Amino acid sequence: MSMSAYINLTVPRSPLSYTDYSSIKYFYQVLLSRHTFNTIYTHTHIHTMLATTRLARTSLFVSKRMISSATEPSAKELAESSVIFGDRKTKKRTQEPTQENTVEDLSLLDESIRKAEYLSHGAEGATNGFEKLPSHYAKNQHIDIDQTNTNELRSILWQFDAPIRYAFAYGSGVFSQGYSTPDTQTDLIFAVTYPQHWHSINMKYNKDHYSSLRYFGSGVVSKFQEVGAGVYFNPYVEIDGKLVKYGVVSVDTLVNDLAKWNTFYLAGRLQKPVKILRDDTKIRFWNQQNLKAAASLAYMNLPEDQPFDEFQFYKNITELSYKGDVRYTLGAENPKKIENIVEKNFEYFQKYYSPIMNEVIGEKKFFLPPGFTKENANAKLQDTIFRSSTSQMAKGLFTAGVSKSVKYAWAKKVKARASK
Repeated sequence: MSMSAYINLTVPRSPLSYTDYSSIKYFYQVLLSRHTFNTIYTHTHIHTMLATTRLARTSLFVSKRMISSATEPSAKELAESSVIFGDRKTKKRTQEPTQENTVEDLSLLDESIRKAEYLSHGAEGATNGFEKLPSHYAKNQHIDIDQTNTNELRSILWQFDAPIRYAFAYGSGVFSQGYSTPDTQTDLIFAVTYPQHWHSINMKYNKDHYSSLRYFGSGVVSKFQEVGAGVYFNPYVEIDGKLVKYGVVSVDTLVNDLAKWNTFYLAGRLQKPVKILRDDTKIRFWNQQNLKAAASLAYMNLPEDQPFDEFQFYKNITELSYKGDVRYTLGAENPKKIENIVEKNFEYFQKYYSPIMNEVIGEKKFFLPPGFTKENANAKLQDTIFRSSTSQMAKGLFTAGVSKSVKYAWAKKVKARASK
């Protein structure tokens, strides 16, 4: 047996129960049964993993899925990702399950999945408990719009032969923002598993969607996709008589942004009501965490000496994705856009955040991604969004082509003027 890992047998710093020691013993037995592994496991990892198992209420949770690349920094991130405000009261299990117990169990499962994902870095093939989520989990994300519009959006999606794992529609072409122009595009995002393979298939059937970059092949296109926020846009494409702008992103890039706000490019878009056209359990889970984080920060940004204002709360959520956006600096966005979005879509916001409002506002259970705190979140977001929006805009000159980029910039200007 080849063993390239060092196992630290130091007992964790805090007291452990008999069950905890049994879990450690079982964990080591699983480790030693492996033929090869290259990860350094320390008492910190064991302790945090045991915390995860306690949250999941089973010692088998960790043993079913080995952590592939845990490190000290990841364990630190894990600790920082916990509920940062409010108290979680311990509830005793009764003979008959109640609605309160069911909600608490789902909350515990929700947190245990999040922590396991942080530890495993979303390793390929890892399920980390997603299969345990009930079918109605995060149903607030599925917003109903008029059936005609829904059918048109699905018809657009069916025009693509390349496999799409997750898709959503957003923007003024789907949700009113207080204005209407003849060249309004329908905005779509496609999350795919293998971007290069996807572009290869798509260029075969829809080569006219691409700029001159297509002549360099799908490998170059997928490399350009990785620049900036990790999204490759094809704007001003006519499909079924509608102008469409669709962006392609890898599932891993999307999940990382939802979980860690590392670019906030798509996390911010998904914090406003969207129409999901194709769903994925893992993405739905992480978007629910994204919505909780947005609601937490938006609530923290409300004046403490004033009564809760639901309209302002949604404005604060919407405003997050425009902090530091270079398009605002250049005057390419309507200064009243945030207010217009909330005013025209207030009921959609209520539906989108309905279960989260009770958790964040009612129970004061706030959550922010690793590295974000109440004190640094706004400044950190502004810097993150400025960098991602600047690089994404510069990338557009190559991915969309100069003529389409100029057309898009001019259309933004026209919409900004029309809505003033």
